[in-house]
Amino acid sequence: MVTLTNDFLTVTIDPHGAEVTSIINNNTDREYIWQADPRIWKRHAPVLFPIVGALKNDEYRYNGQTYHMTQHGFARDRDFAVEQQSKTRRCSP
Repeated sequence: MVTLTNDFLTVTIDPHGAEVTSIINNNTDREYIWQADPRIWKRHAPVLFPIVGALKNDEYRYNGQTYHMTQHGFARDRDFAVEQQSKTRRCSP
């Protein structure tokens, strides 16, 4: 798991699917993300990329070639890695 935190929020991200699994308000301890009760729905907030929904026959054509892509794309089922993380560095706007 990857955790990002500041004075206001703590965000937890699962590298599998780059899925946000938790957003907590640090002042109130309120959780804003569904906690994935497997009896109801096992995911939290999946990244649906590059499509939302399904393709006919799970296929698309690009430049005359046919490609296979399952429902909601590939991102939610892939493992991602953090390239850089720092406690003090801020991203440029």
